[in-house]
Amino acid sequence: MKYSIIIPTKNEGKYIRPTVAQFAPFFEKFDIEVIVSDAGSRDETADVMAELQAEFGEHRVKFVQSFEKQNIAIGRNLGARHASGEVLFHTDADVRIPNLEQFFSKVSKAMERPGVVASTVPIWVYPEERGLSDHLYHMLMNGVIRLSFLVGVYLAKGECQIVHRSVFERIKGYDESIVAGEDCNLFYRLHKEGKIAYLGSLCVHHSPRRFREYGYLRLTLIYLREGLSLLFLRRSYSKEWTPVR
Repeated sequence: MKYSIIIPTKNEGKYIRPTVAQFAPFFEKFDIEVIVSDAGSRDETADVMAELQAEFGEHRVKFVQSFEKQNIAIGRNLGARHASGEVLFHTDADVRIPNLEQFFSKVSKAMERPGVVASTVPIWVYPEERGLSDHLYHMLMNGVIRLSFLVGVYLAKGECQIVHRSVFERIKGYDESIVAGEDCNLFYRLHKEGKIAYLGSLCVHHSPRRFREYGYLRLTLIYLREGLSLLFLRRSYSKEWTPVR
């Protein structure tokens, strides 16, 4: 099975090189392509991507750029349209994965199970930047996500959303009208199509930059506001999701 790793970017020149390069040792073994879907970056993102394409080949590293105004859902869907893999792995520009060989081996087994349409894993902050508050918050967040699987809500964060391409296309991908919360909305719709695997023995790491910018309390209230708006009003509360760089 071929994997298409889809990463939306907007001025992610600081993070995108190590994020893409981490997959290079496994391009052949797990038949991986990386698609960076860029929303008109004005920093060095395009230059970094040109270097990565020259190093690893354009058949393994693709760069799709649009200068039209877009949200994350639009960027993710744009990347998916350029994918050739049977499995789409949606993630973010600052995500690192410990032990990639184990990760893809276990994900592959999960995605090959009968009836499984998607999978996800716990999310933690970079180990070198993780403090007590980061650990406690993410322990709670991962617990809430795991609980959501048990009660049939199926929350999942955009740092790790793995889905069979055929099913993703059948439900028409991410809802592009949603500014924030497009990730949870996708998995809620996916669970109606089949089983979703929660692989608790794996994880991905991401930067705490948004938590540092907003603080955990404020960001939690923002997430709660967006979730309630989607639940009761069927739309995002926010008109624009401001990137943190």
